[in-house]
Parts: sequence; structure tokens; C-alpha cells
Amino acid sequence: MALLFLRYAMWLAVALLALDPSSRAAAQYFQNFMAVRILDPTTNPPTFYDGYKYRPTPDNTAVYRNVIDTRKQRITIYYNCHYMTNICQNVNNFKATTRGRDLHPGTAIPAGMYTYDFDSGEADDDDPETRQFYRRQASCPKTWKNSHTCPEPVGQQTLWRHDGPWSSTALEPGTKNNTLKHERNAQGQITRYSQLRYSCDEFPPATWVEGGNGWDRTTPASTFCAGLSCKAAGSNTAGVAVKAEQNWQGEAHGKLRALLLSHIEKRKSEFPWHNKDEPQHDVAFFDFAAFDMGPDGYAATIFRSDDVLKLETDFSFVSQAKREETPANNPDEPARTPRLLPGRTNLTAEQTYQRLLAGHGFRIGIPAHINGSAVAQQSLLGGLGGIEMRAAGSSADLSGRATTPRPNSAGARTPKTAPKRQVTSSWNSTDGKPLLKTASAADLARARSIVADAIAASAKLNKARLANPARNQYRLKPGTVIGGSVATAPNNNNNNTRRDQSGDDNDAPPTPLLVITEEIAWAAALVAEAEAAAPSGGVNSGTTHSNPSNSSSSGVKRRAPVRGTYWMETIARRGTVPWGDDPTYKVFRNVLDYGATGNGVTDDTAAIKEALNDGRRCGEKCNGSTIKNAIVYFPPGTYLVSSTIPLPFGTQVIGDVLDRPLIIASSSFTGLGVLSTDEYTGGGTGPDGGDQQWYVNTANFYRQIRNVIIDVRDAPATENTACLHYQVAQATSLQNVELRAGPGSMGMYAENGSGGQISDVVFSGGDVGLYGGAQQFTAQRLRFDGCDTAVHLFWDWGWVWKSVTMTNVNVGFRFVVKDPSGSVGSAAVLDSSFTNVGAAVLVSPPSADVASRSTGLVLENVAVSSVTAVVADTSGTTHLSGAGQSLVDHWVLGPVYNGSVSARSFSMGGKVGRYRRDGGLVDSSGNYFERPKPQYEDRAVGDFVHIKDFGAVGDGVTDDTAAVQSALYSSQGKILFVDAGSYILTDTVVVPTNVKIVGETWSQFVAFGSAFSDANNPKVMVRVGTTPGQVGNVEMQDLFFTTKGPTAGAVLVEWNMAADAKGSAALWDCHVRIGGATGTDLTPAECPPLTSGIAPGCNAASLMMHLKPGASGYFENMWLWVADHMIDDPDLGDANNTMVQNSVYAARGFLIESTAPVWLYATASEHAVYYQYNFHNASTIFTSMIQTESPYYQPTPPPPAPFADVVGKFPGDPDYTCAPGEFNGCDESWGVIMRGCEDILITSAGLYSWFSTYAQDCIDGQACQKAMMLLQGNHASVRIQNLVTIGTKYMAVMEGQGILAADNLNVDAHPFWSQISILDVASDGAQFNDIIWVHPDIWNMDEPEFSCAPPCRVKLPPYTGATSVVNFPLMTVSKDAWTSTITVPPMTLSKLGFEIMTLDEGGGGGLKRRTAFGTVWPVPATTSNWPAVIYRGPDGETSTASPTGAFPTPPPSIGPGAAPPQMGAWPAQPLVVRAAAVDPNADIDEKAKEWLCRQAASNPSYWDSDLVKDCPGYFGPGLGEIPLGPGGNGFGWGWGWDVPEITGNGTSYGELELCDLPETSTTTTSATPTRTTAPSTPTPTKNRADPNKNTIHCFNSGQKMSNIRLQNGRNSACNNLAMQAGVSGRKRGTGEIEGPFLVDSRLPFSGSEEIHWTFEVKEGCVWTFDFDECLHYLKTPVDSCDCGGENGKQGGYGSNNCLSWMFDPNKSW
Repeated sequence: MALLFLRYAMWLAVALLALDPSSRAAAQYFQNFMAVRILDPTTNPPTFYDGYKYRPTPDNTAVYRNVIDTRKQRITIYYNCHYMTNICQNVNNFKATTRGRDLHPGTAIPAGMYTYDFDSGEADDDDPETRQFYRRQASCPKTWKNSHTCPEPVGQQTLWRHDGPWSSTALEPGTKNNTLKHERNAQGQITRYSQLRYSCDEFPPATWVEGGNGWDRTTPASTFCAGLSCKAAGSNTAGVAVKAEQNWQGEAHGKLRALLLSHIEKRKSEFPWHNKDEPQHDVAFFDFAAFDMGPDGYAATIFRSDDVLKLETDFSFVSQAKREETPANNPDEPARTPRLLPGRTNLTAEQTYQRLLAGHGFRIGIPAHINGSAVAQQSLLGGLGGIEMRAAGSSADLSGRATTPRPNSAGARTPKTAPKRQVTSSWNSTDGKPLLKTASAADLARARSIVADAIAASAKLNKARLANPARNQYRLKPGTVIGGSVATAPNNNNNNTRRDQSGDDNDAPPTPLLVITEEIAWAAALVAEAEAAAPSGGVNSGTTHSNPSNSSSSGVKRRAPVRGTYWMETIARRGTVPWGDDPTYKVFRNVLDYGATGNGVTDDTAAIKEALNDGRRCGEKCNGSTIKNAIVYFPPGTYLVSSTIPLPFGTQVIGDVLDRPLIIASSSFTGLGVLSTDEYTGGGTGPDGGDQQWYVNTANFYRQIRNVIIDVRDAPATENTACLHYQVAQATSLQNVELRAGPGSMGMYAENGSGGQISDVVFSGGDVGLYGGAQQFTAQRLRFDGCDTAVHLFWDWGWVWKSVTMTNVNVGFRFVVKDPSGSVGSAAVLDSSFTNVGAAVLVSPPSADVASRSTGLVLENVAVSSVTAVVADTSGTTHLSGAGQSLVDHWVLGPVYNGSVSARSFSMGGKVGRYRRDGGLVDSSGNYFERPKPQYEDRAVGDFVHIKDFGAVGDGVTDDTAAVQSALYSSQGKILFVDAGSYILTDTVVVPTNVKIVGETWSQFVAFGSAFSDANNPKVMVRVGTTPGQVGNVEMQDLFFTTKGPTAGAVLVEWNMAADAKGSAALWDCHVRIGGATGTDLTPAECPPLTSGIAPGCNAASLMMHLKPGASGYFENMWLWVADHMIDDPDLGDANNTMVQNSVYAARGFLIESTAPVWLYATASEHAVYYQYNFHNASTIFTSMIQTESPYYQPTPPPPAPFADVVGKFPGDPDYTCAPGEFNGCDESWGVIMRGCEDILITSAGLYSWFSTYAQDCIDGQACQKAMMLLQGNHASVRIQNLVTIGTKYMAVMEGQGILAADNLNVDAHPFWSQISILDVASDGAQFNDIIWVHPDIWNMDEPEFSCAPPCRVKLPPYTGATSVVNFPLMTVSKDAWTSTITVPPMTLSKLGFEIMTLDEGGGGGLKRRTAFGTVWPVPATTSNWPAVIYRGPDGETSTASPTGAFPTPPPSIGPGAAPPQMGAWPAQPLVVRAAAVDPNADIDEKAKEWLCRQAASNPSYWDSDLVKDCPGYFGPGLGEIPLGPGGNGFGWGWGWDVPEITGNGTSYGELELCDLPETSTTTTSATPTRTTAPSTPTPTKNRADPNKNTIHCFNSGQKMSNIRLQNGRNSACNNLAMQAGVSGRKRGTGEIEGPFLVDSRLPFSGSEEIHWTFEVKEGCVWTFDFDECLHYLKTPVDSCDCGGENGKQGGYGSNNCLSWMFDPNKSW
């Protein structure tokens, strides 16, 4: 009895201990189980199975409960030891213990099976702590760090953060909480906080039954030092913690708990004892493994398998008593020990993992980055059951057959089909095929079935979509808040529904595309690997990645991917996105780092998608972002893909330019495009009024794809697969890409958008190379070979096709709509060629009727060979035959204006006008010059310097002005890499010559602060070139120029650089963006879209870009944009993608004043107040497509508000006196202003006005604004082709008269756009600068001849074989009582110029003499005036005078019977002039013009006034038609006899005879204008330079330089001084420079040579600029020194009473 009582007392004590929370603090729990029979009520009849039961403590009040076992559907958690290094080390340490080797003694539970205890988590205040809490207290108490040393003395592994491995395992000195050591620079300053500390990791974890210390406290968990994130106080991370292995582990365990409970609830009928509201009473089995899975982006993964996996871990029990099998439905069977049946689970953990990856289950991935909300959940197998499609409104009828349009039969050719890649089925060879390796034959059979169904469905949907493509929408975005009202979606029930320009109903949804479910993706990937042919030599299995935990799972074979040598792959990455929400966001991601292999047999689709989407990119349900840009890099290799890969917003896909990667669509490929920027979500109305899509087609900005090859020849032919499904808008580019297609496929499908630029793309094979339509595009250097139809555009407004080569195609350009009501607006094809082509261009039958939807077409310089029809239409009419054609010089279809508003006609084909290309704009072949974006593939990483190396931070807060300026000057001769970031500039930074700048995902230079705040005192942010006209070179790419806050005085870019060679001063993919983005403080929150008043604090810029006089440049893909809406989507999870508009104000767009060669390829300027483009006194400019939009808020306020007070601050500002009438520009901004211009070709222009104070009902009535383009006071050869306008009453105002848009309507449907094919702008003189310059070598020919295309105007070079001498008349000059007689020596005239010949077949008379082709004797040119003489008067000032008589005339002829010259002889043979189809460059050399004009400047003549208009520096009629000299400065005369300039300053031209100086005098001269303007006030007297006081000093050492470089250097330096003196442009001018004045500059040359030069005007002095005098001064220290020859000069310096100068050749380093 006493013994019984004792036992009862002990039991009661244990029970009380279990019930008392304070007592439980010392308690631990059982870690093992008892066998039990469990009823499964879901079977019929119900049956028993053998399982386990559990209770935590050994008291009878703690009842046993069955352990929940999911049996065949396993739930498994995997630790990836690549990232969780120390936790895995702890796992292995535990497994090496006695307990770890026998985790559940006496049971058949596998070693890898653990048990989750749902009595875990945070307890409520009134509840006892959970069992997890007490297990944790036993293993890792708070005092653990006091007794446990970190880092571990043995086995401590590198700690990983979300952004990679940390650099040290040591502790930060002085730390009290085990913080890891921070990173420091050489000065000991912290450069990066670790934000890591060591914390106790226990294994098994406290949430698992196996954790803690056991009931008897003899079975402890293993502990180890592992990484946990912590906040860094005082760091620059705003207190944001990182992610580390214990963070990932905790997140994974939480997901494991949730998945177990969710799965148990779904199968709750199997577990009737479980109450979902009280889960803490239960535990559940799951599987666990830890091994190195490689850098797949996931720190941990949880899987739920399916029934197909066949893991078969059900337990089969053997009775402990009888040792024989017992029927499972016997409930009275005693407890038995379960065991696994032999041979049923012989897969390793790695093999099981691969099977799971192969598609058998549901996966939850824990990303190894900070964005913890982006947990990847994938249903890997869920039943095809009615293949899902992307709904787009009403469902499409898929029963009807949709066919792809076939090429026109006219002039058909058999296309060359690109050879198809040979593929053999080798699925049983599993090298490099991880999915296939773990798949069974049943898996593969099922996958093939899924793929077959998916391809069949996709084929129907793709064909329907191609037959009914999506179209652009032109409506205010629904949901936009404007003045308190909300824009709504269009009403589809309106009886007067507008139709778009293509004729398709704007409200009709596009046909849906197949949604690629995870099941389809898995199946396609598995089949892709099964059918992929192994490359020759087998698949490289690579090296072994060792597992840091040293576990038995180490040594997993992974292929070692190929790495390239291109600098892009290996350059250090320091870029950040400071205005984003993720300080650890990866700007650069290499697809190999995400598991891609590039071996051609492993399916890389999932890995590529992971690389693209890492970091919560702007993808589905996001309409745009400026903080999620990323480079996704492809090293060399062959990347096998099996389904469409969508590209998130702001993505740059870049391959190795040295060895372009090949992306191959597999034979199981499913989808429309391999790479896609055109994704539709379905399910409602999107922000543009159409179907919901990832990105609005006209706002799909900021993308690049370059250096890749995409091959779809293996894809199913029935799917009509495209290499690219390409919908883009501005600031996008496609470069150096090859698209390979075969029958039933195409290169690119671009169904809508508003681009943009594509260049250097090869389209090989396919039904169609490029199929689609868009508002506008510039396409350059494209090559089509073997396509059936090269290009099929079914709608557009304006495309420019430049340098396109087509070979072996049936139809080149098919400009034909999809339905009779559609329209293809206009196209310009230039500098292109067609070889072996049926119809080069195919159009719908043209019509001169207004609104007839006729296509405007301009062909220029198009070569043809074996072409049946150059231009034909779909009715069978040939408009321009290919027979006998070799080159089409110029051919126009459409409306034409010939220099006058009233001179309108409609060209049905043929050459229009005599426009001639400016020689400065063409290359050696006569094509307009182009230069592809350099990628520096020949440069090593060591040739780059980082902007952050110079102290720049780029965090969007720090003032980086000084650091950026230091980087720019210090990187001359190198390549400056601007790490991604936002660099705050509070003052001007100067980009010097010889600098190359490369941005990273459009690195941002940001104007900020008071220096930029005053519109009355504009301030430049980035100045390219020190002074206007500085000769040099600069290259810039991938940059943003932007602002922050109110910066009303900001000039974002000022371009001063004059290229030292064509295209050497250039930028590519650089853009201005003002407002509408995170971090700008110019968002809708600060600058809402007002319908009345002006948003305060939103005046953001004075001028977006300024191309200064004397500058030149090459600009490709440049978008200047004042934001009309907020780009950054505030909710990345909202598919409605509401785009919020805003009112941000910038006064001016793009001001162009250059007269040197300028090329503008794919540029746009939008939403400035005054104008978008302003060509002011500019010349020598070529543009491809230009595009503008007027501000959406105008006319509220009307221009010039809110910049009314600063009109006139810049040259060319409009006149805002707002005189009565429709042409004053006071309602909305000008799209283009062009005044005082010459030699400009705009190849195409789209000028749009979509709104009137945010309302759009003005569009169809062309009433959004009055006039779009201002043309006034222009000179010869200004031409605009394919001008398209929308929303304006007048397309242009030319010399005060308007061109009505209604007269040129192309369509009679929304948006009612108008088009003109050729607009030759009115000239104040000759309409065209069409003179052909014959090369000087013609006089050296035995039988001189040349050819030109009639009618042509020809200028011959001067003849130098005859000489005459003329006596210069005496001249008397006087001033008051002073008189003097000027005596000039006789002049020797050694060159004879000739009149311009106008050649035409048959000759003829007229005002200008016309000469017939054949034998010609040129007529010498004459003039009536003597040259002026420059002399110094009694007061020391210079004046000019000239004789009053007529100048001697040359002989009337040099042909037979002409009087012989005084010396020499006339040509022995006449010229032979032949008619040609074009002006062949072999005979007619544009370089001759440059040569002759140089001769005019150095050896002036004074005849032939017609000619000088074509020389650089011509300033207009009058003043004897005198042109300026080199660089627009100095004087040259004309082109008869070469008459020297007469000066009176003691030069070789003779001395002046001066009388005594009187005390006072006035000057009387002839009417000939003076070269110098005297000061208006005579006092105080400024000293002037006295050449007699010149002193020269020679260096006699240092760098030696060639004569030609020294000459070029002097010209450049004097050009620079000319600008300082205000002498520039095409106007004759003089200027004075007052001292003190100093220029100290350097002129770089190739080969690391430079000239250091200075020029000083001393204090108290004034120097009147004279170009020739400048050259003389800078020449003296060259010619006076090193007299051994003209080369090898070392320079020197000189000075006189007022001036000092230096010219010093140097070596630049």
C-alpha cells in the first residue's frame, strides 16, 4: 500500500509539473514515437494502416495522439547548402553524432524523416509558452553567446547574405553581440556594414519533435554559430536589415508549417482527430535533406509531391510477436514495429529532389535575397484539363481557321531557306539533362501528351492573333484623376464608335494567347531535353562543387558553364538603385548564376526566367518602373528554351558581343514569341481602354536587346512562332541581333507600339522577317535573307528604313493592311539594296483623293539587281519596273509641296525636286553617315575606370558634383563606367574631349539645388566640350539626364563639341527624363494634372538640350521627355495598371544652332512649353524619324506660361506677342520651329497633339491646337519627308501661310491623321543647293570627262595652267585734313574659275545658261569689283577701301579661237560630259567642294558669286558675295582669277604710304564694308597689339609633331577664339576681346598626342579678332623654331605688348 501511494505521489508530481507553466520551464519532451494502428475512413470499406502515436511527456494526462502522416504525398524541406553554409555544417555535425545516426531507435522511420510540432510560435500573453520555446531554451538559451565562442574554432564556413558571401568571418572589434566585421577602405573608413551577427543555430530545430534536449536531458540538439541579420545603427542603409541563413531558415520553417496545415486540412477526413482551430495538439511527419544545390537563387525549398513520384514511403509492419504479415483491416492487431519494404526507396536525396523538380508536385522556394515577399510558389503538376488562355474580353472562336497572309505572287522568287538545325532524339542519353535524368518513361510519355495538346491549342490561338493583331489605343487612361474628375473607360455601346487608323475597332479585344502554366512549362522543358541532340564531343559535365558541410551529399556534378572574355561579364558591379525600395537589388545578373548552362541540351527556360525576375521586377500586374532596371547577361553558349520568356520592364538583355549566345526554341516550344515584351493578362479593361496587358503599348519604355542570336527553326511549324514578340515605345533599342526562322515561323512580330529604334539585325529565313505595325520607328542596317516576305507592315504612320539589304526574298516591303479599311501611312527607304527580289515594295493601289488611305512612299538611293518590280500594288499594277534599273535615285508617291503653300501636287511616282545631299553628311559611298553603338569589345576590363573610384556615391542624396567632375577629367583616354545610381549634381560638370562614358542600366545624372532654380539665369548641368566649337571626340551611352525638385533654370545638356572626325562626338541610348519617376519630387503627388491654374513648384527645366553653334555630333536613339504621367506603378500587384498623369513644366525642348554636320537618328522630344525642336540658323543636318507631342495640359496654361518672364533668354525663342490670328503659337507648343536654316533633311516626322487641357474630344476635329510647325526665313535645301500630324488644324505655317491638315488627311477615322510625302520648305533664294563639284584631278586627265544625272548644276575646279598679271589702281583715302595714296603692287592671277554649268539633255536657254551633254568648253566667271584694301588710318584704326573702276574681265572663252593667256596655255581638250542615271561618286567627288573652299579661304579670288553660297561660312547676299574663311572666320573671295587679299600691315602685299598724323581727324572710305568695327566710345583708350614687339621663344625639346596636326590644331584653336569673340555661324562678324582674357586648353589627337595652347589678352588691351591674324600668331612659335623641316616641330611661346600665346605639342597619358 505504501508502495502504491509512493507511485501515486510521483505520478501527481509529474502531472503537476506538466500542468504548471512555471514548472514546464525546466521540462523537455520526448523525441520518439510508439507504433499504432490508425483507421483510414476515406477507403471503402474503411481500413487500418500502421503508423505512430506521440505524447510529449511521460504522464498519463498527456494523451497520445496519432502522428499525421501524409504517406505517398510527401512534404519535404530542403536546405540549399550553397547559401546556408553554417546551418548545413551544423546538420552534418548532428548527423555525425550517435543520436544523429539513429534518430528514431526502435522504429522504421527513415533517417531523413522528421516531425513538425504545431505547438510552436509566439504564445498569447495569457497562455503558457509553447514547446518550441522550451526546446529553444534548452539548446540555445540567451546565455549561449556567453559560453560559446564565435566564430567556431573548427568548421566555421563563409557567411552568406542576400547579396552574396560576406568578406570575413571575424568579429567586429569591440562588438558585444557577435557582429561580424564591417568592410573598410585603405583609410579605415567603413564602406559597407556587415549587418550580420552570429547567433545560435540548433539542429534539430526547436519546432521539430526531435529538437531540444529530450525528456531525460541526454539527447541534445547540436548548436553552431550561424548568420542572422541585424540592423546597422548609424549605417547608410536607413536601418534596413539584410537577409542571412537564419532568416531564410525561419522563413522556410514558417512556410513548412503553413503547407503542412493546408495539406492536412485538404485531407481532413483522413485525420479526424485534428482540429484546425487547435493545431498545437498535433505533430506531422515530413522529410528533410540538406545538400549543395548550387546557386539556383533559393536558400531553401519546400515540396509537396504527387502520387506519380512513387516514393512509396508507406510503412509495412512486421508483428513484434509473430514475425508474420497481418491483414491491415484487423483493428485488434497488437502494436508492431513498422519497416520500409526493401528496394522501394533507393533514390538519394539529390535524385528525389531532381524528380520533384521534374514536375511532380507543388514547390515553395525561399529566395536567397532580401525581397522575402517574393516567395516563388509553383504548381508543378495540376492537370491540363482545358488549356488556359489569356482572356481578352470575350473568348475567341477557335473553331474557325485563321491563316497567315501569304506573299503576293507578283514577281515571286523561290526564297532561300536557311538550313534547319539537325536534331535527333536522344532522350535516353541523360548527360547534362537534369529533368530527363530523374524522369521515368511514364513521365516523359505524359509530358509529350501535355505538349502535344498545348501546341495544338497554341497554334490555333497564335494564328488567330496574327490575323487579328492588337492595335494602339489613343485615349486618356481610365482612372486618371484630372481636376477632381476621373477618366473612365470608353463606352462600347456608343452607336458612333470610333475606329482607329487601321480600321479595326479600337474596342475589339485582341485574340487571347495560350497561358503557359507551370505544368505546360515543365512538360515542354522535359520534352525539350529528351529531344535535344547532344553537341559534338558530348556534354561537358564540368567540375564538382564541394559542399561546405562535408556531408555525404557533397560532390554533386554540375556543369561548369562557359565564360566569355567580354568586359561586360567581368567588370566589377557596384551599381545601386537608391530611389528604389530594395537596397540589395541586383542591377546585373548573369544567367549562369541562376542555373542556366548554355550547353544546348539542358532546358534553361526556368533559369533564364529566374534571372529576369529576381528582385520583384516590374512584370505582370506592373505597368512601369524606373527602380527595377536590370541587365540580364548571356555568356557564350547555346541556351535551349521551351516556352515564352517574358521580359520585365526596364530590362537590358545583353549577350557576349565577341561570341554571341544562341537561344534556341526547342521542338516542344510552346508560345508565340521566344522573348516577349508584349504580354496580355486578360480579365478586364487596361489603362489605355483596351485589354489588360503587362505594359501599355505606347508606354513600354526603356528596353534593350543586343548581341544575341535567336533560332526558332526547330519550333513546331504550326505555331507560327516568332523569335521576338516585340511591343515597345520610346527609349528602346535592338542591336546586333540575328533572328533565324524557317517555314511557319517569323523573325519578329511587332503588332503595336510607339518606337523606337532597331539596328544591325539579321533576319534569316521564315515566312516573314518582320511582321507588325507601330506608330513610328527608325530601322537601320537590317539584312533580310531567304525570307518569303521580308517586312509586312499592316499599319503605321511613319517608318524610316535606312541601309536595309534584302536578298532572295519574294516580297521586300509589303505595306498592305489586314483589311480594306486599314492604312499603312508612310515609309522612307534610303541607302538600301534589293537583290533577287520579286517585288521590292508592294502597296495597296494609290489614290490622290483625300482620306483615301494611300501609302506615302519615298525611295532614295536604292540599288536593285534582279528585281522584277521596284514598286507594285496589289491590283497587279507596276509603278516602277525593275527592268533595266540599277539604282533608284529618288522616287516619291504621295502629296508634295514644292517650296510654297500653294504649290501642292500629288506624285504618282518619280523624282521630286533637285535636292542634293550635303557632302558633310555622307560617307565615302555617298550614303548618309551612320555609326553603330560601340561596345568596346576590343577593350579589356583594365581600360575601364569606375566613377565611384573617384568618390562619387550615386545614392540620390550625396552631392557628387566634384567627384563626377574629377572622374570626367581623370578618365580621358580611358572608358568611364558610370555605375548604376543617381548622381546628384549641384553645379555644371564639363565633359572634356577624349572621354568615353558607359552607363549601367541608364545611370542618372540629377540636377538639384539652388544653382538650377532660376529661369532668369539658366544653368547647364552637363556641358559636353569646354567651349562651343571645341574640336575633339566624346562618346556617351546608356545615361539618363534628369532633375530633382523645382529646377526652373536647368539646362540638362549643352553640346559644344565639334567632332574631329565624322561621328567621333556622339551619344547612343541617352535620354532626358524630367519628372514622373520615383525620387524626382515631380510626381502626381507634387505636380497633379490640373485643369486650371499652374502646379506650384513644378517648373523643372529651362531647356532640355542645346546643340551650340560650332558644335557637331552624332545622336542615335535619344528621347527628351517631360513626364505626362507617373512611370512607377505604385502597386506591382494590381493588373489594372492605372497610370496617373501629372503637370510638369519645362520651357524648351531641343535647341539646335549647329552649322557643322549633325546626325539625329531615332530622336524624340515631348511636352516642353515653347517648342519640342528648334532649328535656329542651323545647317548640315540629317534626321531619321523625329517625333513630338504637345503638353497634355495646354492650353491651361497657354504658352509661354509658366515661363512668360524668360522669353528671349535663348536664341530662337518664339515671339509671344500673340498677335491676332491662328499662327501665333499662343495656344500650344510648337512641334518644330525652323528659321534661318539650310541643308537640312528630315526623313520623317510624327508631330502629335493628343489633348486640350487633358480632354481628347479635339483629336478627330483636328482642333487640339492651331499649328504644329513654324517655317520662316529659311535658305536652300530644307526638305521634310513623310510629315505626319495629329490633332492640329495646320500641319505647318510656312512664311505666314498655313498648310491645312484637312487638305492632306490620310484617313477619315480616328485619330484622323494627315500626311505629306515631300515638303520642300520655302527658300529666300535658290530652292536647292544642288551644285555638283567636280574633282580637281579632272584637269590632269588626258581626256577630261565626267557624268551627272540631268538636270544638274556643275561647278568645275579652277584651272591652274594659265597666269595673268593685272595692275592695281592707285587709291586716295582721307580723313579730315589727312590724305594718303595707297599703292598696291601688280597682282599675279594663277587660277581661273568658271561659271556654274546647268546641264540638261538638249540644252536650252533661260536666265541660267543650259548646256547640252557632250563636248563642253567651260565659260570663265567674271566679277565687276576690285577687292578691298585694308589700311591703318591716322588714329591707328584700320579701315578698308577699294578702287571704283571695273575689275579686268577674263577671256570670254578658253576654247578654240581664244586669245592665249599671258603665261601658260589653255586646256588642249574640251570636257566631255555624259548623262547618267545618278551622280557617280567616282567622278563627282563631294570632297572637291571642301578642297575648293579651303583654296578660296587661303588664296581668295573675286569672281563667280553663285559659287560662294556653297562654301562653309557664307553669310548671305550683298557685300560682294564674300564668304568667310576657314571655320567661319577670316575672308575668302570668289572663284575667277585668284585675287589676293590686300592688307596694309607690312605683309608681302605691300606697304601703305602714310602722311603725317593730324591732331584730330575723321575717316572717309569707300562703301566697301570694313572688316573691323571700332569701339563706339574712344575713351578710355585701350592698347592694341604691336607686331613689331613680337618676341618668340622655342622649347627645342619635348614631343615632336607633324605639320598637318599642327595646322589642324591652329584651326581648332582659332575657331575656339572666334566663338569667344562672338564670331560664328553663317554671318559675317568681327569681335573684340578685352583683357584680361586667357584661354588655356588642350587639343587631343589619336595616338596619345595633344597640343597644349594658350592665348592671352593682357589687362588694358583689346584685340580685334581676325582669323588669319590668329593663325599667324599661333604659327610663329612653330615656323620660327626647329627649322630642319616642316615636320618634327616642338613648339614654343611668344608675346608682345598686349598678347601672349603658346603652342606646345605634348604626349597625353
